Amino acid sequence: MRRRKQTPAPVLIHYPGRRLRRMRPNALRRFWRIPMLLLYLLLAYPLALWTCARKAQPDASSYRAFAWWSRRALRVLGIRLRVDGKIPVQPVMIAANHVSYLDILALATLIPGRFVAKKEMRDWPFFGIMGVWLGTLFIDRSDARASQRIMRQASDIIMAGTSVVLFPEGTTSDGKSVGEFYAAPFETAAAAKAETVPVALRYEDVLQPGQPDGLCPFVGDDSLFGHLWRLAAAAPLTLRVEFLPALPSELGRRQLAQQTRMAISDALQRMEQGASVTYLQPRRGRHPLRDAWAAWRRSHGG
Repeated sequence: MRRRKQTPAPVLIHYPGRRLRRMRPNALRRFWRIPMLLLYLLLAYPLALWTCARKAQPDASSYRAFAWWSRRALRVLGIRLRVDGKIPVQPVMIAANHVSYLDILALATLIPGRFVAKKEMRDWPFFGIMGVWLGTLFIDRSDARASQRIMRQASDIIMAGTSVVLFPEGTTSDGKSVGEFYAAPFETAAAAKAETVPVALRYEDVLQPGQPDGLCPFVGDDSLFGHLWRLAAAAPLTLRVEFLPALPSELGRRQLAQQTRMAISDALQRMEQGASVTYLQPRRGRHPLRDAWAAWRRSHGG
């Protein structure tokens, strides 16, 4: 006899207050978000010069400074992190699905490590120079020899005691599905004999848990300034970050790529198929004057 699939029981929670309600994009938010972002950008340069640019290699203070700045930037944009799973403390290779450049800020707040990014990011305003100061490894996927050299350098970084964060898709996606993973980046973990930790990322509407948000993905021909302009008017969002069980390096790069992609895809599917949320009406406090007025109207047939 075939077993029927059980529907998860709904979770009853009180409707969020006005500050967390999902509303249409409001252009008025730009009046305070954009000036605050500019303020933090102005603070970022002297902070990076003091903690990163003067050093041959980034150290713990460099990562702490960037984590502090990233947390403030995400807060200004109204993005709240929800972290699940165990954050690794030993040097590992972090492999995550890629939705937006905001992924880098989110992971930087949680993991002190070096990122691997496409070479085009080096020419971006602000992000390019900050990436250079933070020791980002810029990779040219059209040059196989240069890519192999970067992967060997990433292995050396892990063996020296620092985690490496990369996005094996090689590009961004809409957040609804996971693209194919390149196997070559996983040679980093195999060569360093380090574990690979898959990380699932999903941007969600506050009032629609599990459903991917359509505003945060940075895909196609979208420009950096155009995306930030729209994001500055958006309502608050939740970024779910789930650290999945680590995979051993003995699997080899192809098996690591397949199992990492499968683990992240399953995690995103679980987010969508989780318990549904039913919002209760907001609770109202007792107001003697309002209650007295309502009682008088009832007694007089109002």
